[in-house]
Amino acid sequence: MADFLDSEAEESDEENALDPHERRKLKSLKRMADSSEEEDEDDADEVADLIDDNPIEDEVSDGEDSDGSSVSKKRKKHDDDDLDDRLEDDDYDLIEENLGVKVERGKRFKRLRRIQDEESDGEEHVDEGLAREAIAEQLFDEDDENMERRSERSIVEPDIFEEEEESDSDADDFIVDDEGRPIAEKKKKRKPIFTDASLQEGQDIFGVDFDYDDFSKYEEDEYEDESDGEDFDDDIADNDREKLKKKLLRKKVTKKTIFDIYEPSELKRGHFTDLDNEIRKADLPERMQLRNVPVTSVPEGSTELDDEAEWIYKQAFCKPTVSQQDKNLDSRDRYKKPSSAVEKIKQALDFIRNQQLEVPFITFYRKEYVKPELSCEDLWKIYYFDEKWCQLLNRKNKLRLLLESMKNYQLNALKNIKDSRLSDDIRLIKDEDFERLADVQTVEELKDVHMHFLLYYSHDIPRMQEDRKRREKEQKKIAREEKRRQYLENGEEVQDLSANETDSDDNEDQLKHSNDSGPYAMCRKAGLCGFAKKFGLLPEQYAENLRDNYQRHEINQEVISPSEIAKQYLCPKFMTTEEVLQATKFVVARQLSREPLLRKSVREAFFERAKMTVKPTKKGMKEIDENHPCYTIKYLANKPVRDLLCEQFLKLVMAEEDKLLEISISEQIEGNISNSYIDEAKQLYQRDEFSKYVQEWNILRCECVELALKKMVIPDLRKELKNLLLTESKQFVLKACCLKLSNWLKVAPFRPEFSTESTYDDWNHTKGIRVMGLAYTPDYSQAAFCSVITVEGDVSDYIRLPNILKRKNAYRAEEKIQKMSDLANLKEFIRNKKPHVLAIGGESREAQMIQSDIQEIIKELVEEDQFPPIAVEIIDNELAKIYANSKKGVADFKDYPLLLKQAISLARKMQDPLVEFSQLCCADEEILCLRYHSLQEQISKEELLEHLYIEFINRTNEVGLDINFAIQNSESLNLVQFICGLGPRKGQALIKILKQTNQRLENRTQLVTLCHLGPKVFINCSGFIKIDTSSLGDSTEAYVEVLDGSRIHPETYEWARKMAIDAMEYDDEETNPAGALEEILESPERLKDLDLDAFAVELERQGFGNKSITLYDIRTELHSLYKDLRVAYRSPNAEELFDMLTKETPETFYVGKMILGTVIGISHRKPQGEQLDQANPGRNEESGHWSCPFCLKDDFPELSEVWNHFDAGACPGQATGVKIRLDNGLSGFIHIKNLSDKHVKNPEDRVQNGQAIHVRIIKIDVDRFSVDCSSKSSDLMDKNHEWRQRRDQFYDYEAEEKDNRKENEKNHIKTKQQYVKRIIIHPSFHNKSYAEVVKIMENMDQGEVIVRPSSKGSDHLTVTWKVTTDIYQHIDVREEGKENAYSLGQSLWIGNEEFEDLDEIIARHVNPMAACARELLNYKYYRNAGGGLKDNMEEILREEKKKDSKKIHYFFSATKNYPGKFLLSYLPKTKFRHEYVTVVSDGFRFRGQIFESLHLLLKWFKDHYCDPIVNTPTSTSNLQSNNQFSTPHLNTDSRSISQAIALNTPHYSNTPGFQGYVNTPYTPSGQTPFMTPYNTPHLSDTPRYTHSTPSPSSSTSNQNFCRSTNIKQSKESVSCHEVIPSYEIAHKKNKGYSNSNESREWQMASDSWAKRKPVNNLMPHISRPNINNYANNRNNNFEKEYGYASTHYTDEFFRSKDSQRTPKSFRSTPRTNTSPHSMNLGDATPLYDEN
Repeated sequence: MADFLDSEAEESDEENALDPHERRKLKSLKRMADSSEEEDEDDADEVADLIDDNPIEDEVSDGEDSDGSSVSKKRKKHDDDDLDDRLEDDDYDLIEENLGVKVERGKRFKRLRRIQDEESDGEEHVDEGLAREAIAEQLFDEDDENMERRSERSIVEPDIFEEEEESDSDADDFIVDDEGRPIAEKKKKRKPIFTDASLQEGQDIFGVDFDYDDFSKYEEDEYEDESDGEDFDDDIADNDREKLKKKLLRKKVTKKTIFDIYEPSELKRGHFTDLDNEIRKADLPERMQLRNVPVTSVPEGSTELDDEAEWIYKQAFCKPTVSQQDKNLDSRDRYKKPSSAVEKIKQALDFIRNQQLEVPFITFYRKEYVKPELSCEDLWKIYYFDEKWCQLLNRKNKLRLLLESMKNYQLNALKNIKDSRLSDDIRLIKDEDFERLADVQTVEELKDVHMHFLLYYSHDIPRMQEDRKRREKEQKKIAREEKRRQYLENGEEVQDLSANETDSDDNEDQLKHSNDSGPYAMCRKAGLCGFAKKFGLLPEQYAENLRDNYQRHEINQEVISPSEIAKQYLCPKFMTTEEVLQATKFVVARQLSREPLLRKSVREAFFERAKMTVKPTKKGMKEIDENHPCYTIKYLANKPVRDLLCEQFLKLVMAEEDKLLEISISEQIEGNISNSYIDEAKQLYQRDEFSKYVQEWNILRCECVELALKKMVIPDLRKELKNLLLTESKQFVLKACCLKLSNWLKVAPFRPEFSTESTYDDWNHTKGIRVMGLAYTPDYSQAAFCSVITVEGDVSDYIRLPNILKRKNAYRAEEKIQKMSDLANLKEFIRNKKPHVLAIGGESREAQMIQSDIQEIIKELVEEDQFPPIAVEIIDNELAKIYANSKKGVADFKDYPLLLKQAISLARKMQDPLVEFSQLCCADEEILCLRYHSLQEQISKEELLEHLYIEFINRTNEVGLDINFAIQNSESLNLVQFICGLGPRKGQALIKILKQTNQRLENRTQLVTLCHLGPKVFINCSGFIKIDTSSLGDSTEAYVEVLDGSRIHPETYEWARKMAIDAMEYDDEETNPAGALEEILESPERLKDLDLDAFAVELERQGFGNKSITLYDIRTELHSLYKDLRVAYRSPNAEELFDMLTKETPETFYVGKMILGTVIGISHRKPQGEQLDQANPGRNEESGHWSCPFCLKDDFPELSEVWNHFDAGACPGQATGVKIRLDNGLSGFIHIKNLSDKHVKNPEDRVQNGQAIHVRIIKIDVDRFSVDCSSKSSDLMDKNHEWRQRRDQFYDYEAEEKDNRKENEKNHIKTKQQYVKRIIIHPSFHNKSYAEVVKIMENMDQGEVIVRPSSKGSDHLTVTWKVTTDIYQHIDVREEGKENAYSLGQSLWIGNEEFEDLDEIIARHVNPMAACARELLNYKYYRNAGGGLKDNMEEILREEKKKDSKKIHYFFSATKNYPGKFLLSYLPKTKFRHEYVTVVSDGFRFRGQIFESLHLLLKWFKDHYCDPIVNTPTSTSNLQSNNQFSTPHLNTDSRSISQAIALNTPHYSNTPGFQGYVNTPYTPSGQTPFMTPYNTPHLSDTPRYTHSTPSPSSSTSNQNFCRSTNIKQSKESVSCHEVIPSYEIAHKKNKGYSNSNESREWQMASDSWAKRKPVNNLMPHISRPNINNYANNRNNNFEKEYGYASTHYTDEFFRSKDSQRTPKSFRSTPRTNTSPHSMNLGDATPLYDEN
């Protein structure tokens, strides 16, 4: 309580200084504090506890309520716990009524005491009185700026309060609680507008609810304060002032700061941050402050400007680019600057850096110091190179300090070294290192120096820092001792001076250093740096040799071999001499590669001589067509990078990013006198001796050079070169964008050609012009809009024209009426509004029609109403469309339709293009939406925007800006930011001040007095802000300076007045500068008599400098104030109009381009009189009809009708070509001779209306908006590249041809197999290819099945089952009864056997075969012979024969070449025999017989193995040379094949890989599976094969022959009671199948067989179909389907007596396993009946 009394006493003095109202507020606050100390159990306390729901522990620890009892605190806690249960809606209403605060119901109210919590959080308790005193003192003593910063730092999310209702009661009225105590203070505290605790306390103390938003939004808004102060002090008494202030402030109570309302990003966007505030206040041009490296002054006496000027001259104006950048661009820097430009550059730098003058100011007012060498663009280049110089200089200084620190560390370290000999790995820093750093000219060179430093000294940096830290500690310790001694001498108390130093020490200890690791560090630690020094040259010496290209330094040769020296450096890490040599080579190479001079020399050579190679990827080969920008450069071989043009490399990089191209820069560099720069570099590191040791050293040195250049230097330089080429390409695009915008902005406002003297005042255009804009869209359903803009730029009126696009000569009368109605309305609109010019948006070719319609209206008005000849212009509407869709366009004309906003923009563009383009220069950066270049998206938005704004800056300052007009007309406000010295922030502040004060800028002096611009900003901007002095008139009492309306700068006003006085020849007594200026403006021709050169000399003598050009500019300006220097508007020429209306560019529409067109008609040439007289109709001899010689109509029965055809005019004439319509709306024409390579008489034979055809442009007529085209195949293919874009000089045609050939081969292979995806729901079905199925089945069990689509078409399937590992059999399934191409057929056929569904095929056909195969695989005599290779089986048999020669050994092996067959190999005596056993659904087939089990098969085999086998003749043909015997492919229909001739079943011709020969085994590839055929016909002319060539098809066909239960095709069957050989299938009626070239060996074999075998051998239970029917059907099918009769066999097998046999007698030549149709079992298969 004592503290409180003390604080009260201290406050009493402060109260005297307060006014009565504030004193009452303070007393009220004190009563509140007193009452809060006397807490009782009342409702007010409950309410207080209700609002403050902080934990009770916090309150107990708080000293604020220390005098309260603990019982009451416990009760409060209990009350808080039951709060939610006690409160009802009425309670809430009562609380809200008393507190004036909207509380949240049903929740804890934690936010209502935020202010109090913020005061107490994290702080010790402070007495309230002391706190208030401190806050008050802080509020009074601190300046506004510090307070503002503190409040901004403490901003948090604000609470939301209801607005307090206004009350008419006195200021002392307040609400009391139930005990009568005032709670007004609480009420006010609960409605804070400040989140900062101290400011809120100030509000509570003084009762003033002020908000900094009312006084300053980050700037001192003193003008409003002054005006308010004057009103209160002069006009209002104290009491009234208090009431008014209360009302005013009460209205502002609920206002929030911008930080409460807006997001930080929005504040930054609107320039309301702290940084923006500082920029606004600083007396420095805004753009100089915002530069990445702000503009800084040069110290006096420094030579930095000389060095910088020389550097900029070399880097910006002398150094050529690597690629050719200025070939196609009208560059203003085309020519190299003379050496005299160095001094001009220095002067420009002095203006920029020391005088803070912006480029436009220097351009206009310091011409004498930069002209003629430097243009405005050159000054901007100097401005940006100054930034690069400052960056480079800053980095150089930092590196120099690092070098100095390391040098000092080395000197200190040398003092401690007792031994005079230094370690080999120590390299002392010399003066040459500092000189090298000083000579650095580029960032790349600086990086080289830095990397060189790190190579030698990075491991010493930690020790250097420790040493520096130790020395600093020692110095601090000495300083502390000195201070301590002084304290003791003065008798003062000794303070602890070391406390403040611990933090910094700790922070330094936390710095991390790079680890001393890596290959080079390992070698250095092993001491190999000493070995590296013995290579004869230091890296610096070799670099000088390389730079000078001769051996400037001789090599110091060692006398012993490298191996001997290497032995001295053996260590645990390098234990052999070879390892030591390899490591040393690495050390030497690393040192060479880090040498800055070497890198600089190699960089120069590499950048000059580098070559690049470009190849397309697979994706690029498909996507880069002739319309792609990289088409001409997609194949490049060794193209020098210096030959790259413009943005070529950028296009290549874009294609590379899209995975279309691969760019590689070769590491090979051409030498000065040889083909290899590296070989020349090696020669400079060799000693010219021939001793053995010297040669060994030379080899090592060469290897070091090669390693350094190829592996270390050139890879880095390759990256540098790519980045440099990319930067240059982007700079080209950037310049092109700026040039295009500059061409748009340099156009002056439209000026009518007619004179205003002879016309009425309505047509006077000295103050400006009225413009009518018309915007439309090609959509006829949308109405066009026409708008009129006043001289001031406001919308006067508009009209809607819904039918303006319809034609006057429309077919429908209704459309004609609608069109004429719109034209009449438009005519009346023009008559009333009297525009000086009409602007039509160039959306499409309809603009020309509208233009002609309006021109007719103007002619009528000229005749009727004496209108002047108003111009009707078509202008580009790109800007209008973007503005109409922009945020500013929407805000300016919210309720206007889109086309009307376009019309307004078109009209304003004619008034002033600069102003209209500036509408897009806002925070939304919509100026980037304009199309400047096709590659502008590759430039960063910030960089592009910055350079586009430079064009606005140049043009705005050239034109000048009337600031008063800009405030009155918001269209020009965006130009204020481009005034020299200003910017978005300073311009915004200038406009705000003028609007708030509601004053006009009457003279340029008010920029300082009223707008508070600093001297530097004023000097920059004053000359470009013009003031219309004529409009001021008598409205002001101030002196009107006429020169304020001119380009003359205020600093030269005196000279202008002097020139006026001298020109008017006034006497000294009559001197009146103002009058002289007014007179000279009326008669400026009198200025010609002045000797301005003498005046300039006098000014220079007086110390004003060279002002010769300035004086002439003043004279020019006095002739015409602010004359518009822009280029006068001109109508677009034919080519510009063509591009505008077609929306094409020369890059997108050119001669030779192939495009798509639609045929719209045939053009004819009507015959003239003489042609009709000489006409000679022709007659068709076959039909007897006559034909017209012109239109070629040929249905005239009589000759007279032809003449009637002529006389009636019905003949359209001879066809001359085809009319087409292109996609861009242009009309095209194909002359009849260009329609086809062949002669075409009637084009209707080739094309028809509506047909889309590809054509190539051969001529463009921009005047007629038409093109001539060609559709010849030769022109479209353009093999000779006559029409397509000319390919690059280094185009790699060989690589392209090679890739195309490979691609064609791949496509050819790929097209052989096409699988149609099927929609079949079955667990075994997969829409997979052969390769995919094989991959899936690798992990499946034996016998598993997969059904997949077939390559034969949509009516076939393939069933693949796994025989064993890596062996899969493929079965063809034919479908019938299909609903569509993707569904499964109702019946499925394998050969001639029908199945109902896939399950039946698997269960009844595949599973039995798999079971038989499994039985063979598990048999004891089964061997894996590598897929059934006979050589492997013979080797196995040979080994078994050696073991037991008495037995006849036999083994089985699955064959990979013939899936489903097993090779049975055995050795009866000395000759190996090989036969095949086929697994079928009925069991095993062997020698034509079916065995139900393996046991029966083996039993029969053992009984008949020794049956004689006739040696079959062999063929000399190679098995692999299949093409030698290829026959035409046949697509035979398996449905025409009868199962009756199963023994004669050959290959199925559609099986993948089938080449037309029957018995050649097919080896499946990765793409084409082998298909097991069933009962498929073959061609007859089939060569014979060796015994080792079995065919899988015939064995499979035998399966069907031996069945009797599954034959469904033939209803007739006969019983065979004799042996049925294979050639018994001979046709009875067709005794064909003859082959005159059949070998007689087959006849001998069959005769031998017939003699040995009885004819009456029976084969029971086998029924056979009707052979004759099959033979006839097959022949017929072959003839019908393939256009030729099937080949028949005629040989001695078919005896003449066969024709006399009855159908029941099936005697014929026996089937031999090696016959042409059934030679399937191999060399050991006997030639006898298989039964």
